[in-house]
Amino acid sequence: MSKQIPSAKNDQTGFQFLVETVRTLRDPGGCPWDAEQTHQSLRPNLLEEAYETLEAIGDADADALEEELGDVMVQIIFHADIARRNGDFDADSLCRKVAEKLIRRHPHVFGDAEKLESGEDVVDRWERIKRQEAGGIRSIVASVPKALPALAQSAVVQRRAMRAGLPIPTEADNAMEFPARKLDESDDQLELRAGQFLATAVRVVQSQGVDAETALQKANFALRNRVLRAEELAEGTALAEMDGQDRDRIWELAG
Repeated sequence: MSKQIPSAKNDQTGFQFLVETVRTLRDPGGCPWDAEQTHQSLRPNLLEEAYETLEAIGDADADALEEELGDVMVQIIFHADIARRNGDFDADSLCRKVAEKLIRRHPHVFGDAEKLESGEDVVDRWERIKRQEAGGIRSIVASVPKALPALAQSAVVQRRAMRAGLPIPTEADNAMEFPARKLDESDDQLELRAGQFLATAVRVVQSQGVDAETALQKANFALRNRVLRAEELAEGTALAEMDGQDRDRIWELAG
């Protein structure tokens, strides 16, 4: 027998409507797939939805952004419902907790603290409050997610180190010219030098006010689109099977 479709009551917010819908899906007699999900099983779904949201932002597509943010919200409500059934927390306590944190960390808005004029000042105060909440001892890189892509992680760590006043150079140096492998250099040593080379590139990009992850994504998309245009110009002939001069000509035209 089919379950009754949840209906939005006049005094019910859209958020409450969504919470009730997910609860119905995961209740006995609901959807078997929804009911069997766990925090662990939903990890790839959350990551995928987050990246689709970033793509919608990059495309400046408001309709797509609304849809993708909704999909991210579904993931949040799923995790909250799993936690509720485990006796850990629920969607309401989750929202209240994060709202209280926002209020606590914005005393210049919700309290009597001195008003701030710049976003940089707000970030500095935010970090000070986080240290106070941790008992006064908290690493500036404590909350950097280990699961971040390497390029994004490098950008975040360097940005925080520079904000703390550490002597991280912001201009290109000799490391931007990555030399050939040194004699008797191990794989680990070569990888470390390669990583330092990439970190320097990140610093140079950030010093110009550009987000390194976004910049690399744009370069990736540009290369991908050029390959697609070249394949279209090849009219069904595989690029790898073309004469070198013809392939070079098509690549030039696709640029």
